[in-house]
Formats: sequence, structure tokens, C-alpha cells
Amino acid sequence: MISLGVPLVLATTSRGAVWFYEQMDGPGRAIALILLICSFIGWGAMIQKWTDMTELRRRNHAFERRLRDESLVTGLNFPRSATLCPYEFLVAEAATAYQRHKGKMVSRQDIALCMGHVENAIQRGISRNLVRYEEKMVLLSSLVSGGPFLGLLGTVWGVMITFGALTDKATISMLAPGVSGALVTTTLGLLVAIPATFGYNYLLTQVKIMTTELENFASSTADRIELELEAEVRRNLESRPAAPIALAPPPAAPAAPVPPAPAPQPSLPTDVIPGWEDAR
Repeated sequence: MISLGVPLVLATTSRGAVWFYEQMDGPGRAIALILLICSFIGWGAMIQKWTDMTELRRRNHAFERRLRDESLVTGLNFPRSATLCPYEFLVAEAATAYQRHKGKMVSRQDIALCMGHVENAIQRGISRNLVRYEEKMVLLSSLVSGGPFLGLLGTVWGVMITFGALTDKATISMLAPGVSGALVTTTLGLLVAIPATFGYNYLLTQVKIMTTELENFASSTADRIELELEAEVRRNLESRPAAPIALAPPPAAPAAPVPPAPAPQPSLPTDVIPGWEDAR
């Protein structure tokens, strides 16, 4: 708790943080208050994010151990609630996509169609969980980037006030507001940025590790579902009644040869007397 401990230590000295704060002018005090609020927000976000990720990781690993004892992934039912851990959410989405094809698969084409829907559901689940993993990371990144700039703004303002008070008869009381503002705001800016930097880098590493674990779990779940679909197709084919085998008709006896028809005789004209050529 560096950002909280240093001001308390300074306040116990003869001229601690309270004395410096009292010597500051209005704009310097406003910048110091903003930086102090940012420090509390940063520490609260880091603690909350670390607690959430630790709990999610514990629940993920517990569900993965329970899933190993289940005979069928596609037969699991999950309540529709927001309390599901990321692994449970992935399996619930995959099981919902499988229910649309349950009992209808009898070929490899049916398996490919069902797996396409299951993999799309798993990808949607991964995307939603990644948003959940990266929650509050933008806030910490903003504190890392913006804290030093707010401190620099206070520093520049304090230097301006100090130079504005420089005269031939300038006293310490005339220069104190500017110098105090520059020192206090610079210190607070660093106390905001330094813890946020370490916390952001640590939490970002944990997010990457959990993202890799989530993708590996999604891949193994998809493989297991595909094997279960192939087993279901085999069961469906075995349970279907066998089609009757059509017997070929016996070969027909060869037909008897038909004698050729006699050639037709030419007909003679009715008005011609036979043998008249000989008479002539």
C-alpha cells in the first residue's frame, strides 16, 4: 500500500503532507485530490480484479475435474443464470447447439453440420468470456498512462506559480504555494502510476494464462463432443431395421424357335387364262 503509506508517514513529520497541502493554491489542491482519488480507485480495481480472477480460476479447475467423471458432455444440463463459470458457460453453449440435432444424425454429413454449430457456439462463448476476463483492465491502463501526466500538470502549474512569485523581495511564504504544489502533485502522480503499472502487468499476465487455458479447454471439449456424435451415429445406424433383400426372379426358359413364315406366292390376274402363252 505504497500510495497510502507514504502520505501517512509524511504526515507524522514536522512538516508532512498536511503542511504541504495547506501551502498549495486552489488548482494545485484540486489536482492533488484527483490524484488521491485515482490512487484509491486503482488499488480498489486491482484488488477486486485479482479476487475475481482467483475465484474464476478456482471454479474453472473444479468444473474441469468434475467433467472428467461425466460419461457424456452432450447430456449435461445447466441452469440459465449469470453465475456460471467460463468453462460451464462454454459447455452449456455447446450442449444447447447440440440439442438442435439430437436424434437426427445418421451420416458423416450430419456430424459435420452439427459440429459446425457447436464450434460456432463455443467461439461465441470464448469471446464473451474474454470480455469478462479483461474487465477493469482498461481502467488500470488509463491510470498507468494518465497518472504521470496529471502529476506533470501539477508540477508545471507549481513551477509557473513559483516563477510568478519571484521578485526582488520574494519570501519563502510567497514561493511556498508553487513549490509545494509541484512537489505534492509529482509525488502523487508517481504513487498512482507505479502501483498501477505493477498491478496491470501482473493481472495482464494472468489474463493471458487464463485465456490460453480457456482455448485449450474449448478445443478438448469440441473433440470430445465430436467423438460422442460419432458414437451416436453408430448407435442410430445399428438401431434402424434392416431393409429386406429383393430376390432376383428365376431365369425364364428359352423360347422355342419359331419357324419362318412361307414366302407369299405371287397372285395371277383373274382375267388371264392359264397356258395361253403356250397356245400362242
